[in-house]
Amino acid sequence: MPKSNLPRAVVVLGPTATNKTKLAIAIAKKFNGEIINADAFQVYRELNIGVNKPTVKEMQEAKFHLIDCVSIYDKWNIKCFQDTAKKAIEQVIDNKHIPIIVGGSHLYIDTLIYNYDLTEVPERNEEFSDWDNQKLFDKLSSYDPALANNIGVNNQKRLVRALQIVTKSKKLTEKKAPIYDVLLICCTNERKQLYEQINARVEVMLESGWMDEVKKLLNKDKEIIKLNALKAIGYEEIIHALINNHTVDVDAIKQNSRHYAKRQLTWIKHHYTNPTYYDQTNETEIMKVITTWLQ
Repeated sequence: MPKSNLPRAVVVLGPTATNKTKLAIAIAKKFNGEIINADAFQVYRELNIGVNKPTVKEMQEAKFHLIDCVSIYDKWNIKCFQDTAKKAIEQVIDNKHIPIIVGGSHLYIDTLIYNYDLTEVPERNEEFSDWDNQKLFDKLSSYDPALANNIGVNNQKRLVRALQIVTKSKKLTEKKAPIYDVLLICCTNERKQLYEQINARVEVMLESGWMDEVKKLLNKDKEIIKLNALKAIGYEEIIHALINNHTVDVDAIKQNSRHYAKRQLTWIKHHYTNPTYYDQTNETEIMKVITTWLQ
């Protein structure tokens, strides 16, 4: 049962490769919902296969927001996401539909449901750019260990950016009272099976033309590797392989994807209490939970 008179929203989160989109579409079809994408990279028009964007068929099954809404060359950050997503959610609620926020970028989700104050987020600058990864990771961990773990010690650009924000505004990870009455649904899977599914999905994406997608982008612009949008897992490995004319390191992409899933699980463990779990087999039970929650 809803605990307040706040607007209601379903949140479908979880590690990569746990069928979040599939479940979100099923919920949207059954409960007259619209999907708000909360994946940091599916917003980009030029990125498709490597970010596991919903297929054309899936996009026809439910209404999606924040898919293909910006170019890789556009200014886009967590504040842009928050502002755009909040407007989309308000539109969905005004239409008497249920917003379904879905994605694996859990910090993005938190900026919505806990209404983080990002008004003082500074512009990107050179501060911390000369620090090594471990020093960046340790410093960020002193502010928010879960956030540092979610980013990972190897992602220098995101570590630098997170430090710039938390040291200036100190509000990035400051939770406020929720602005929606939220039902949290966490998609999960047994760890061994999850890793096998991640490995298999990387193979499928490569077989589906991921290399060709990146090659076309690289042919248009040799400097795309400098863009923040191309920091999505796997793109750097493919770009380096194409530039240097060598075989792409598929095992590295798989490993980085598994590490990302592990960081996502850590974030969920430390940031959410008592979510409803979707274990890939209990969709009927999930629908009953939502029905009860909406009554």
